[in-house]
Amino acid sequence: MTRSIFSAAVLGIALLPMLSTSPAHASSGTMVITTDTTLTEDHQGNILVNANKVTLDCAGHIVSGPGVPGFNGGIEVAGGLSGVTVRRCKVTGFDVNGIFGGGGATDGRFEANLAYNNGNHGMHLDVGSGYVVLHNTCRANGAIGIVLTGGTNSWIVQNTVEDNRNWAGIALFSDSHDNIVLDNISRRNALGYVLDVVQDNELRLNRAEFNLTQGFFIRNSPTTLVEFNTANDNLIGIEITEGSDSNRIRGNVMDRNTGDGFRIFASNKNHVEGNTGNANGGIGFLVFGGSSTNTLNRNSGHRNGSLDALDDGSGSGNVWTKNHFGKTSGF
Repeated sequence: MTRSIFSAAVLGIALLPMLSTSPAHASSGTMVITTDTTLTEDHQGNILVNANKVTLDCAGHIVSGPGVPGFNGGIEVAGGLSGVTVRRCKVTGFDVNGIFGGGGATDGRFEANLAYNNGNHGMHLDVGSGYVVLHNTCRANGAIGIVLTGGTNSWIVQNTVEDNRNWAGIALFSDSHDNIVLDNISRRNALGYVLDVVQDNELRLNRAEFNLTQGFFIRNSPTTLVEFNTANDNLIGIEITEGSDSNRIRGNVMDRNTGDGFRIFASNKNHVEGNTGNANGGIGFLVFGGSSTNTLNRNSGHRNGSLDALDDGSGSGNVWTKNHFGKTSGF
């Protein structure tokens, strides 16, 4: 998978035209948006965007719940729409997701929103392609901060997800593929970043810190690029597990985690190069659970609490070469 890094043309940064808007004077109830709309005051109740190429600009106003039955989000984009933008909305207090993108959408844009204290996810984008999720904050929601299910060819860039303590900060599920998760911050969630049963995605330049379990958790997800991320002060830095094969993990920093810095479990043919794991409470680099034919090259680990590197020998054909470790075992 080859892409240019962080293109302003792709993301549309600083390229949005001035909108000719129709102000919405709303206070409560269900609002249905079919033309470009800018809120002029806070709104209590659900908002449904129900037309192609429409922009909802909340202009920093609050959209609050709990909302009414039948909606999947406080702000919901109807399924199958193209070119919808939702921006500058503060969405809170809904029993469901803060913001929900319906199935089959294309080229949706979600920018500079704040989703907090909602009952389910902060933002859930379902079965679409070409999403741009940029500069949002998702905080203290009941489940995941930002989740993509069945999404493809999308960018999740420069978001902050924090204090979603029942689940993850950012997650990709359900065969989501060819997505880029770039330069986000995930802190104080149950898990930082989760990729589960997906493939051909990129995690680059992200930070995971003070999450309760793993900073990065990749399960049943092959051919992922995990590059130049930082996973410090979590329980586990990065875990590659349960059939996550042929991934490239390079240039990551995994320091001061309470347990292990980096783990490969029951996964094969991963290439692990140029990573750093220092001062973790457990093992710096751990290969176990039958993991085989992995290559670990030019990694560095020191001052870890147990060992700097361990291969438990339950797999075969792992290659450790040109690494810089202190205490090691099994190779």
